[in-house]
Amino acid sequence: MIVCPNCSARQLDGTIFCIECGADLINAGPPESTRELNVSAIESHDPLPVSGPLPAGEPQSAPMVTLVVVSSRRRIEVDLSDEALIGRADPTRGIIPDIDLGPFGGYDAGVSRRHAILSYRDGTYRVEDLGSANGTFVNGRQIEPMRATPLQHGDEIMCGTLLLRLEIRNRQR
Repeated sequence: MIVCPNCSARQLDGTIFCIECGADLINAGPPESTRELNVSAIESHDPLPVSGPLPAGEPQSAPMVTLVVVSSRRRIEVDLSDEALIGRADPTRGIIPDIDLGPFGGYDAGVSRRHAILSYRDGTYRVEDLGSANGTFVNGRQIEPMRATPLQHGDEIMCGTLLLRLEIRNRQR
């Protein structure tokens, strides 16, 4: 991300002019790296209620889940017919994650560009930390890097300090 030197608006890497004030961004400085967080920045919280029971009905062709960004209650629909990379986009380095948490405060929350993998295999939903700078947590417990951890409907996944809730939309039978 580039920060406009004139108005401090955040812009995507490679942007030539600020979309807020029109300032020249060519010499705005190098792209940001993953923000290192203090361990005390990770706060405990009361879990939010899940938005209802698992839907019943006919299974669909691809496993579908919704990730709810808890701070804003924004919903990210995810098709898990293949693995989904969770992270922050960095077009200059060719990193375009399937689930881009940059627009949801990912940089400030310490989300790495290649943070974790969300997948569905053998009837089980899983998340795997990719050795991220600030870790991945499931229901408040840090998971071991490079080891898939099973998930269930309503589980909370924290990437750095960005909290997401997993809602499974359909079950495969």
